[in-house]
Amino acid sequence: MGKYSVPKEILAFKPAHTMVKRIGENYYVYSYNSVMEKTENEDGTITRKTKTTMGPCIGKITLAEGYVPNQERLSKERITGLDYGDYAFAINKSKETLDMLKKVFNVNDANQIYVAALIFFVNRFTYMTRMKAAYDYSYLSLAFPDVHMGYGALRTLYENLGRKNRKVREFEQMMISQSSGRVAIDGHVIACTSECNDLSEYGYKAKKLGMPQINWMTAYDVVSKTPLFSQVFCGSEPDKVSLKSLLRRFTFSNTEFTVDRGFNTKENKELMSSDGNTYIVPLISGRKDYEAVMRELHFDRRRYFIYDKNVYSTVVYFQEHNLDNSRRVAFRDVSRASAERQDYIKALQAGKTGYSDDGLQENEKYFGLFLLETNNQELSAEQVFSHYKDRWQIETYYNYVRNDADFNALYQQDYFSAQGVSFVVAVAGMIYHDLTSVTNKAKVSLRDVMQEMRKLKLFLEGDKWIRQNNVKSVRTICGKVGFFPDEFLPERKTLQD
Repeated sequence: MGKYSVPKEILAFKPAHTMVKRIGENYYVYSYNSVMEKTENEDGTITRKTKTTMGPCIGKITLAEGYVPNQERLSKERITGLDYGDYAFAINKSKETLDMLKKVFNVNDANQIYVAALIFFVNRFTYMTRMKAAYDYSYLSLAFPDVHMGYGALRTLYENLGRKNRKVREFEQMMISQSSGRVAIDGHVIACTSECNDLSEYGYKAKKLGMPQINWMTAYDVVSKTPLFSQVFCGSEPDKVSLKSLLRRFTFSNTEFTVDRGFNTKENKELMSSDGNTYIVPLISGRKDYEAVMRELHFDRRRYFIYDKNVYSTVVYFQEHNLDNSRRVAFRDVSRASAERQDYIKALQAGKTGYSDDGLQENEKYFGLFLLETNNQELSAEQVFSHYKDRWQIETYYNYVRNDADFNALYQQDYFSAQGVSFVVAVAGMIYHDLTSVTNKAKVSLRDVMQEMRKLKLFLEGDKWIRQNNVKSVRTICGKVGFFPDEFLPERKTLQD
């Protein structure tokens, strides 16, 4: 039998008006169409000839199963069930973020950035290969039917945001201009195991991480609790160098910067002092100004204030020191001093190395101590302390980024793509701010709300989408946060086949 011959026992299963073709060890069935073609000869006679055209493959034949027609696999079937509540709630309560994007970006680009950020917010950090599935299986495919979330589209989006960043900078400058004027700037380290990443290098946390890192820096409005901008830097680049780059890139005026001690350099303080700007930064132990304050440190018990914020209340003593046209203010938080003293005593009693009775006496002066520098001559000592404590708002944001959103996985091999993803993450942070504002007013946790909202689903029945699983716990939480899920149901089927 020839290489391409078809055995009689296989042909016995061949449907009518089809042909069988052998490919390797398999036998595939194709439709075909026979057409009678007429040709008129020179002598006027007619020649008739049958022409056969092979159509598509419609199945295969096996000796065990006979003719097996092609059928659509489940993966190719139309989607009739969608995740609804979590995305509909997020869209409803973050309209302001989308409106702000549309002020700067083309509407199609704004929608694509917003949808990617929504997926990051709802699903946590999602790799490009999984973004389309998250989009297809959710209410996003109904709310934004023209947005493309495939791998190629996202790769282009991230790279364009990094390479063609004029609009990104315009948006970030708009955020700065609309901010409260009180800005915390801080860096966050992201461990990176990719050896071919453009930004991955060993940095100051190399010993702790045991691997290269990427540095991610964010500016955060501590009053509105909104991220203003962020950028990814090389892992070996110190925070103080990264800050210099950011301050020169944007225009700030009458802004109060609150930063940690890693940014305390002469050049950075000069940059943070231009155009009516001010700063609050901790002193660095071992430096001359730190030691000068410590030598003169003696708190007058008559100079104090009550710091009372949220559930924390304490007495704080303070002492002013003026030097080189800037203020150094020493503070002792009584409650914190007591807690740190107790922690030291517990470690001493547990026999931990490095703890001793002499050490307790030596460290007594450091318990609850804050030494801050500012060039703002108008703030009271109480305001300086309170504004510095507000810097921890950015730490709360980083906790969300690190734990809830899992953006520790935030890295791309390409430098420009990494910058693009960083921008989308900042937009996801804006959405997080929008929703926490709602849940905080309702005195419920965002995590609990999203957990309940995930229960709401959509199912396609005929040509209409029907909401399902509206259980009592969902109805209760919807009432608390002012979300009415039936208002967002599409009237008719709009999901693309």
